[in-house]
Amino acid sequence: MEKRRLTSLRSVLLQYLVRTALACLLVAVGWLLVLMLWIQNGGLFLPANQAAQACQKAAQDVLPGMTAATFDETQLDSLCRYALFAAPDSSEVLATNMDAGHLQRAMENRQGKTRWHFGYTQYYMTSKLQDGTVCLLQFDYAVPYADPALRGVLPDMQTVHCILGILLLIGAVVWSTHRTGRFLTRETEKLTAAAQAVARKELDSAVFSGAKVREYESTLQALQTMGDALTGSLQKQWAMEQRQREQIIQLSHKLKTPLTIIEGNAELLAEDALTPEQKAQVEAILQGAEQTRTYLGKIRAEVQTPLKYKTKKSSMPQ
Repeated sequence: MEKRRLTSLRSVLLQYLVRTALACLLVAVGWLLVLMLWIQNGGLFLPANQAAQACQKAAQDVLPGMTAATFDETQLDSLCRYALFAAPDSSEVLATNMDAGHLQRAMENRQGKTRWHFGYTQYYMTSKLQDGTVCLLQFDYAVPYADPALRGVLPDMQTVHCILGILLLIGAVVWSTHRTGRFLTRETEKLTAAAQAVARKELDSAVFSGAKVREYESTLQALQTMGDALTGSLQKQWAMEQRQREQIIQLSHKLKTPLTIIEGNAELLAEDALTPEQKAQVEAILQGAEQTRTYLGKIRAEVQTPLKYKTKKSSMPQ
């Protein structure tokens, strides 16, 4: 018989870790490819660096030819967030399209009080206008929507896609965990079935094999050894009880002869002329003999009941 190849619990754990890592890697690569194809071919999203290019073009080509009076935000790309200050060192904002949060970050950046904020890092470009006013341009590298109207309605696409990627990674981990869990559950069920077979004394050899994990197979072999020991113990117990039964049956047969003699003599005495006291004594003897015969019959019927020690591995004689 060809020897089965067994694996260890350590190998099962290592396979789980490797499979989980590969699944997460495939999910990450697929996520990145879908993101890139979606941006390049979908038309709904713009490249993440387009805001930086738009701000650089505005700082170099558009803003230097303006003044505060001729400033026209329609000439700036919609990806550019701007704040127009009265002077390089002034905090007076003449015009801006930033919300309160972005404007606060811009002010902190001008004052050198930048600190870490949750979200994308903000980058800045400064362009000086002809009349000395300063336009501060702010951008980040999030993936924007191509339609400006969608930017104020929908969440940032890159954030949404990151959340989707995290969910996919969690799904890959759950899938790998579920697969390994099912394998270990099947192996554990074999141990449970073997333990239940030992408890029921149904010691079928097929129950104690078939595990694929080395540690589980060793446990099954230990249960089989326990079952064999239990079978031997039951056989010895059966043989001992069988000898006891035979001795009881032989003893009951031996008691029948003197009991018959006692009954016969008592019946002969009952036919003689006896005093009332003697007659009562003879009747007591006959009554006791009858009760003794009844007891012996019950004992004989009980010991002749077949023993119920059975195993599938070794059938004991009944």
